[in-house]
Amino acid sequence: MDRRHFLRHMIGAGMTFPMLDWVNGFHAARAATGQTRGQSMILIWLSGGPSTIDIWDLKPGTKNGGEFQPIQTTGSGQICEHLPRLAKQMKHLSIIRSYTSRDGSHERGTYINHTAFAPVTSVIHPALGAVVAKYNTPGNLEVPGHISLGGPGVSPGFLGASFSPFRVEAGSNPIPNIKSTVGIERLERRNTLLAKMQDTFVKQGRGELPGEHNTILNRAQELMSSKLLDSFKIDKISAARREKFGDHTFGRNCLLASQLVEIGVPFIEVGLGGWDNHQDIFKALSDSPRALLPQLDQGFGSLVEDLAERGLLESTTICCMGDFGRTPKINQDTGRDHWPTGWSVVLGGGKIKGGEVVGAMSDDGAEIADRPVDVSNLFATLYESVGITSATELRSPNGRPLKLVGTFGTGEPVREILS
Repeated sequence: MDRRHFLRHMIGAGMTFPMLDWVNGFHAARAATGQTRGQSMILIWLSGGPSTIDIWDLKPGTKNGGEFQPIQTTGSGQICEHLPRLAKQMKHLSIIRSYTSRDGSHERGTYINHTAFAPVTSVIHPALGAVVAKYNTPGNLEVPGHISLGGPGVSPGFLGASFSPFRVEAGSNPIPNIKSTVGIERLERRNTLLAKMQDTFVKQGRGELPGEHNTILNRAQELMSSKLLDSFKIDKISAARREKFGDHTFGRNCLLASQLVEIGVPFIEVGLGGWDNHQDIFKALSDSPRALLPQLDQGFGSLVEDLAERGLLESTTICCMGDFGRTPKINQDTGRDHWPTGWSVVLGGGKIKGGEVVGAMSDDGAEIADRPVDVSNLFATLYESVGITSATELRSPNGRPLKLVGTFGTGEPVREILS
C-alpha cells in the first residue's frame, strides 16, 4: 500500500489535513515523560555547496583568495566582511575548518551530510533530524518533532514515516487547511469511519505503514485543536523582532525556528538554497538583489542572538553546513566548483563551546594542514551535543546494527569544542 493509495482513502473519508505530505510528517510519540522542552537542534542547510573559503576561512593575499576581506569576530577567528552581524555572535559559535566529506556529488553529498552514511541500494539510512526526533521528542509534544522550513527535508529511512520531516514555511498561513470544513458531529462520524477503514488495513497484514498511518492520523487530530499552533504564526510576533530577522524567506524561517525550539520541537532544518556558484560567485554572494551572504548574516546572526537573549541557546545546538565546499581555485567563469576535500562547518549552542576554531587548511586552501575532522567525528559531536550517546546503534530492517555516526572514520567527537 503506497502513500498515494492511502491518501485517496483518507480524502474520501472527508478528513481535512494541512497538506498531502502530512502523512510523512508526524513523529511517533514516546511514552509520556512530562517534558515540555529538552535538547534541540537547528540545522541551517546551505543547499548547493557553500564556498566556505569565501565565508568562514578566507585566504586573503593568495591566488585563491577571492574578492572578499576578513573581519575580526568576537571569537578567535576571522570571517567574511559581508557577515558583520554573525561576527558579533561568533563568541557563541565555533568553526571547524578542516572538515572532509569525501563526495562531490550534490545528491550523495546531501545524503552523507544528513545521515553520516554513503548511499547504498540495500538500505535507506535515517537522517539526522529523524534520529534526534526519535530520541529527543517529549512525549507530550502536540506538533511534529522533525520540521523542515524552506526545504524538502531528508528521508527518515528505515525509522519509518512517523519520523519524516513536516514541511512548512513561515508566513501568515504556515499550515494551510488545518481547520475542519464541517461541524464537530459530522467530523466525529467521519473520524469513526476512517478509524474502521484503517483498522481493516492493519489487519490485512500490509506491513508497518498502516500502523504508522494510524499514529499519524491520531496526532493530526490532536494538532487540529492544539494551542501550540499559534507558535507557527510569526505575524503575532512584535514588528521589531520580525524586522531584526529580515523581510526574506530565510529570515522568517529562522524566526519560526526560534519559536519552535521554545515549544520543545527537537529538530528543525532551515534551508537556504542557491550556493551552487560555478560562475560569478562573488556577485551571487554579495552583489545581487538576492545576495546570499546578507541573507545568511541577518537570518543566522539574528537566530543566534535571539536564542541567547531568550535563554534558549544553552539547550539548542546549531549547525550550519551544506552538500560540500567549493574549490580553492577560481575557475574561468569566476566561480568555484565542487570540493569535498576540505571545507568549513559552523557549530554553536547546546554543549558546543563558542569562539573556537578547530583545524586548518593550507595557505592556499588546497589541503588540510591540521586536525582533519571526518563525517563520523562531526555526527558524534552533534549527537553528543543534544544528549544522544554517539555509540548508540540502530537496527536496520535486516537486523544489522548500525552506529549513528556512520562509517566515515573513528566516530570520536571533536572534544575541543564540547563542554
